[in-house]
Amino acid sequence: MNYYVARSGQQYGPYTEETVRSYVAAGSLLATDNIRAESSQTWTTIAQQFQIPQATPPVMAQPQMVPQYGQAAPYYPGVPYAQAGGAQIVPPNLHWALLLILSITWVFAFIWTFVQAGYARKIDASSSALWAFILWTGLSGADFAMNIQAVMAGGGAAAPPLAGYLGVGGIICYFWGVFSIRKSMETYYNSVEPIQLQMSGVLTFFFGIYYLQYHMSRIAHWKKTGVLS
Repeated sequence: MNYYVARSGQQYGPYTEETVRSYVAAGSLLATDNIRAESSQTWTTIAQQFQIPQATPPVMAQPQMVPQYGQAAPYYPGVPYAQAGGAQIVPPNLHWALLLILSITWVFAFIWTFVQAGYARKIDASSSALWAFILWTGLSGADFAMNIQAVMAGGGAAAPPLAGYLGVGGIICYFWGVFSIRKSMETYYNSVEPIQLQMSGVLTFFFGIYYLQYHMSRIAHWKKTGVLS
């Protein structure tokens, strides 16, 4: 069953019971906030609905409802997330456009994939992005070496068919790594730090590390300022 939550005249949701409980545990919702089942018009408190003890309100600023990702709403009024006791895992903060420009030197883009993979391992120990990018590096490097060898051999010699297979394998591993990072981010930012992060699979496929960096930079800005811009 899904539920709606209300605070200060605003209604949010619907959320599952598990999501509501996780928000209460994270401090994003209060046990005194109003709640109703999706199929009902009767409001009660979260504490009464789920038998959750009402904790003494903290001295710090009362937390706001967790905003939809992308809304310019503060997590805590005027308080950066880090200062409000939030997790200190900050994503690599580099504007996606700057990353695109620096990618003219492909070496930088190559290195940045490992920076992003390292961040994914911090928020998700089971992330396979790092291994995927290592395989991508090995397969792509072997493909490149075989093609260079064919060119140096001269006489119009073509690279062996194996080179093509290695190249395709490298591309597959690259997308494996990119989508692994996407999965880790969505899991983490919808559970541990619930900001309802939603990332497009289509944009992830076509823009890869640049699309990932777009979201990483926004999250880094949120942690610094307390605002999802």
